[in-house]
Parts: sequence; C-alpha cells; structure tokens
Amino acid sequence: MKAPDITVVKENGEREKFRPSKVHHALRRSGLSPSESKTALKRLYPQLKDGISTHSIYSKLYAIIRRMRPEKSHKYNLKRALLQLGPAGYDFEDFTARLMQSLGYDIEVRQLPVGKCITHEIDVIARRGKEKVMVECKFRNCPGDKCRSKTALYIYSRFIDLRDGAKLHSKRPFTSPMLVTNAKFSTDVIKYANCMGMRLLGWRYPLKKSLEVLIDQTKCYPVSVIRMNKKTLSTLLNLGFVSVLDLPKDPQELSESTGLSLSTAKRIVKEAEYARS
Repeated sequence: MKAPDITVVKENGEREKFRPSKVHHALRRSGLSPSESKTALKRLYPQLKDGISTHSIYSKLYAIIRRMRPEKSHKYNLKRALLQLGPAGYDFEDFTARLMQSLGYDIEVRQLPVGKCITHEIDVIARRGKEKVMVECKFRNCPGDKCRSKTALYIYSRFIDLRDGAKLHSKRPFTSPMLVTNAKFSTDVIKYANCMGMRLLGWRYPLKKSLEVLIDQTKCYPVSVIRMNKKTLSTLLNLGFVSVLDLPKDPQELSESTGLSLSTAKRIVKEAEYARS
C-alpha cells in the first residue's frame, strides 16, 4: 500500500509532510522487526488524513503495536510515559533516583547540603566508589521542549558553591554535576557541558548512553509505561512504585498493598513483566 501524501501537525503547531521513514525508524527502535514495522505502517495508512496530529498518529500506532506485539509496546510508549511523571516533577526526580540506583549508585533524594554562600536543595545525590554526583532533574511537560543553556549555567553555579562549601566545612565534595531531563538538550547546553565537565543525561543524549538506552539496559522503565488511568497511576506513584522494578510479581500482593482490584493488579503485573523481561 502506498503511503498517503499528507501533512501532519506537530506538537508545536508546525506542519510537515508525513514521512513514513520517520515512523518506520520509531517502530524499529521499539523492537519491531523490519517486516513487522512495514506491516504496522500498512495498518496505519488507512487511518491517516491530511492535517492529522502527531499525537493522534502516536495513539493509533500504539494501538496497532499493542495488538501485534504487546510485549514491545512499553518501549514505544516510553517518551509519553515519562511525560506522565508530572506535572510537578517530583515523580521524575524519584524515577531518576531509581534509575541511578539500578546503575549501582547509592542514592539520596531532596537533600539540603550547605554551600559556601547558601544552602541548596539537591534533587538526587548519587554515590558510587569515589564518585559523589550532584544530580539535578529538569522535567519538561510538553513534547518538543528542550533543556536550554540557562539551566546548565544555573546548575553549574550551584555545584561551585557546594564544592567550595564542602572544603570550608570539611565535607566530602561532589565530584561532578549532572543534569537529567526527559527532553532533548539544546546545542548550547551540550557545548557548555562538554567544556565544563558537566554530565548530561536526556532523550537521545549521549548517543549510546542516553536516557532511553539506560532505561532499556536496566529494565528500569517508569511504571507509567503500563496502561492505566490517572487515578491508578497516582496511587502507585504515591506508594513509591515509580518503576516496574518496584512492583511485586504477585498480583494478590499488589492488590492488597494498593487497594486495586485483583483483575487490575493481574493486568499490571503481566505488563510489568513484559517490561522487565
């Protein structure tokens, strides 16, 4: 089936020509084989019309993937799932801490170390061996938003104050600052971070150790990759189930600890197992 000659409306309101290759790459990244990706595209084409939003295309593809390969749907859903760890950003901080923990770090969240000039609230402190990393999380609510240079400048100035404060108060200093976001970084952020030795972790950056790559390697997917309503997600997050790794494997245990129905708990446990496998 030939791809339709239409334009799509992006999240920022801009219009662009529909590119099947772009969708194909997204399907391949989610774990579908080349032939499965082509099949998914063929099933998508009849549902498209001129002026369709990228959000609508995403939703249609997500439904197609769930029917074809439900065990792969969490990978395709990851970017949207991270957006659900808002709007305040505290859940994203907790998720970042859980991811760092899965990478072998000892973690503390929302601590108040004293700098040379002022006291700072740090989102995550991550320790591993000789490393003591000051992790600052910047959650972005809107698809397409980028993390820009003023954020990196602000974080590095705090790092300097805390580094100097540690020397003044005979404390173990942070070895490096780290900026984590669910968005992409602007070119200036990357240039500045490379110049100053600041570590970055975000969507598609760094290339081989980006946020989505580390999530997939550790299987530390946010619990929001699982299909559920907002009330159920809020319940799980409030109880500390921020990652699929935190969920019990026994549906009965999950039901009793959360108050969810047993049928809902069974479905959540099953989908969590897809993401953990």
